[in-house]
Amino acid sequence: MWFFEWLEGSALAVAIRQTTWLMPLFNTIHALGMTLLIGSILFVSLRLLGVSMAQRPVWQIAGEARRWTIAGLLTMVTTGLLLFIPESLRWYGSGPFRVKMTCLLVAVVFHFTLFRKVTSGDKADPTLCRITGTLALILWFGVGWGGRAITLLE
Repeated sequence: MWFFEWLEGSALAVAIRQTTWLMPLFNTIHALGMTLLIGSILFVSLRLLGVSMAQRPVWQIAGEARRWTIAGLLTMVTTGLLLFIPESLRWYGSGPFRVKMTCLLVAVVFHFTLFRKVTSGDKADPTLCRITGTLALILWFGVGWGGRAITLLE
């Protein structure tokens, strides 16, 4: 808990809290990062599910979406930290925040392990592709829904 007290009292936290436009700006950029991330995951997952672009190989679509996924994730994490720092004590005790962070951790691990393995070639079993696409959507939308729950329940 002392770490969160220190973080909330840091010069960066104070500077962010003292401006009227930084938090709304970070929130807006955070939402855009989430949109970019989930949009690129949706793009690849629909292909894994066989719903769209069935004539194109999964690895090709995943390769094209990868930089957008990474850009969305980096944007989301960076702005998320900037939103967290000035209110770290508030979020430390928040149940919805913990759920969101758990979903984020599981989604990132899943994305950089199974999802990446399945989307790196076209040799994956179609059932595994469908399961992977479904899990990716559930996990990443879970992160988004967790974020929404924070704003509704806090």
